[in-house]
Amino acid sequence: MLGHTDRERRRLTLQAEVLNPLTADFLERAGVATGMRVLDIGCGVGDVTILAARLAGPTGRVTGVDLDPGALAISQARADEAGLTNVEFVQANLMDYSAPEPYDAVVGRHILIHAPDALTVLRHSIAQVSAGGLVAFQEYDLSRCYPNFPAKPLYDRVCKLFVDFFTRVTHADIGMRLFQMFHDLEMSDIHSRAEFIVDGGPQCPFYEWMTETLRSLFPKLQALGIATAEEWDLDTLSDRLKEESIRIGGYISAPIVVGTFGRAS
Repeated sequence: MLGHTDRERRRLTLQAEVLNPLTADFLERAGVATGMRVLDIGCGVGDVTILAARLAGPTGRVTGVDLDPGALAISQARADEAGLTNVEFVQANLMDYSAPEPYDAVVGRHILIHAPDALTVLRHSIAQVSAGGLVAFQEYDLSRCYPNFPAKPLYDRVCKLFVDFFTRVTHADIGMRLFQMFHDLEMSDIHSRAEFIVDGGPQCPFYEWMTETLRSLFPKLQALGIATAEEWDLDTLSDRLKEESIRIGGYISAPIVVGTFGRAS
């Protein structure tokens, strides 16, 4: 949905700066541990792959799968820079990829929201792990925004735009649906948690992250008549969001993230 441009890869890096602490905690709570073989589907620029590789350690192995060769090149370079020798990256469509042998775990972050049939993608992912294997997914709930305090009109407008768009074009509430989807697929030992990060101030990464997300979405927003170029000056938006947040004070909230994990039957 967001494309495969250099700017989109930059957006993924900004997103990771915000979400990686949540994901690292999530993978550890889920049970990704030393010696495990882990599959990361839709790995993008490799953030979740690298987090899983550090937990799996030198005796484990993590495979990242993605369709975008540019993102995979970045992933490999980052893994090399981090000195990780227990990772590999495969270019493939998720639904075409089949594990040569079952993995101990399959993980994914913000993948199902882009899938026309999220349940089918989840079912295919589960098929890549052994019986009793770990399945752990993090997805947004973009059907709502937690209120900022005090209210910040410009930031609130951006958040509402995202909610309007994702509610119209996809399953915006996919994060909140994970718990039931795991039950529908007869998984066991299911755990789920919704959380989000609040921030603000001069060093907050949200301003550029939200701006670049809007930039990636803008052609589709225009096509749907949700936004026009006259309404949004994307080249100055990050600075305007920053100025507003500092001037008003308080916090701004990132989108709600739901992490759900369980065991394959």
